[in-house]
Amino acid sequence: MKEQKQPVVTVVDSDSSSVSSVQQGLKRNLRPRHVNFIALGGSLGVGLLIGSGGALAIAGPVGMLISYALMGVITMCTIFSLAEMCAYLGREGNFIEIMARFIDKSTAFAFTWSNALSFSLTLPSEISSICLLIGFWDTDKKLPDWATVLIFTFIIIMVNIVDVGAYGEVEFWVTMIKLILFVGSIFFCLIATCGGNPLHKTTGFQYWRNPGPFVNYLTDKPVGKFLGVWRVLVNAAFGYQGSETIGLASGETPNFRKLAPAVMKSVAIRVVTFNVLSLFMVSLMVASNDPNLLSAINAGAGNGAQSPFVIAVENAGVKVLPSIVNGGILIAAFSAANTQIYIPSRSYYYGTKYGFCPKWLIKTNRNGVPYYSVLFNGAFGLLALLTLNNTAAQVFNWLMNLVTEFGFICWALINYAFLRYYYGLKRQGIDRSSIPIYKSPLQPYSAIFACFMLVLVAITQGFTAFIPWDTQNFFAAYISLILYFVFWLGYKLWTRDFREIPLDKIDFSYPEDEEDLEYDNKAAKVMDKIFC
Repeated sequence: MKEQKQPVVTVVDSDSSSVSSVQQGLKRNLRPRHVNFIALGGSLGVGLLIGSGGALAIAGPVGMLISYALMGVITMCTIFSLAEMCAYLGREGNFIEIMARFIDKSTAFAFTWSNALSFSLTLPSEISSICLLIGFWDTDKKLPDWATVLIFTFIIIMVNIVDVGAYGEVEFWVTMIKLILFVGSIFFCLIATCGGNPLHKTTGFQYWRNPGPFVNYLTDKPVGKFLGVWRVLVNAAFGYQGSETIGLASGETPNFRKLAPAVMKSVAIRVVTFNVLSLFMVSLMVASNDPNLLSAINAGAGNGAQSPFVIAVENAGVKVLPSIVNGGILIAAFSAANTQIYIPSRSYYYGTKYGFCPKWLIKTNRNGVPYYSVLFNGAFGLLALLTLNNTAAQVFNWLMNLVTEFGFICWALINYAFLRYYYGLKRQGIDRSSIPIYKSPLQPYSAIFACFMLVLVAITQGFTAFIPWDTQNFFAAYISLILYFVFWLGYKLWTRDFREIPLDKIDFSYPEDEEDLEYDNKAAKVMDKIFC
């Protein structure tokens, strides 16, 4: 029998020079409930509340649910794999460190820029959504869209630049409002579909029977139903993107080795539950061929009018609730936009450890916030000015495809990194089961499944550009994949290093466990226990 090595290969002391000064510039001001709600709030945004309208029209109620459920399983597999690697690396458990250690530096470089650009380019779509959502009330455009873009871009930058604890607190309360909105929507749809509405109309599963559970996409043949489900995977992935946020919070979160797995598991389960359950309930209230839904999509509205949640309330005959739901969606867009600045700013920050990014992005203010990085990413919000015309919804869909493709690549790399971590431990004779950290379930099969599915979807998600050929849609679908390979190959050519790290050479050292940090604020302790 092969002798197993001790799981702790090398313990890196917290005072060691190997602990990068990059980490030391950040301050650990994020509390457990902040981290929990940042990850949760980042994935409960416009992608679900508005993007699901197009998903319902393309795939039908059952087709939409299959797409969101399948992507939910992939999300959980990915997050669970990430949780184990973060737990192993402790306070150094961020995306860039994971890629550089377990794959190679060229992948880490490409991941840094791909992941950062993914969220930086999502920011203008969220801000343009804010303009569209305000337009739900301000039909006369008394507040110009350009002014809305400038105002909200400034507010979001200020929230991020003051202090990470302040950002966490804002995100906590905003996400709390979103959760109330989702829970309220679920109960409202349940009551309304049973006849508890001003019209006394009972729908039940009527819309699942007529017009039917599926919609034929591109062709009337049976394969059209499958194509609809496959096409909507992009909408579903956009709705889940952001649930992996905690993978960049290691440098600002106390006791990260213990906190990361617990938060990631709970967030993944909650996100999938909220997505699938809320869409199931709303599919009972809105038909895939609903005139209001189709007219909003065809008109390129892209605002609350396209949201099946708003349409469900309107169909129930409740006059005031559509405005309330639209307001909730507005808050969701603001919350998601906050995260779109946080993630890329930390991606660039950690990337400087390996020289992937300019050194000026590492500068922090007295509160430990990389303010140049925040300002750099906040500037992407001004791209929302490009959407201030009749093609706003088209630009929103283009950005959704762009960032979702980046998301597919990054999530596939997380699973691939886990497989190298898993087999690297085996190759070096380290018994994974004896390591006293969280172990993700069903490994390595769950990582293999998620990696395979993500690569498959990334390659095929732009199939509509070929039927018939559409150059604009082709580049919208695949420019992210092209950019990733440019980053990856360019770094390899620059460094002349064309090999991945051999499995038997992977560095499995990790920082020592931190002492549990105690807080003097008793109210904060109680809040952490309630919401974590």
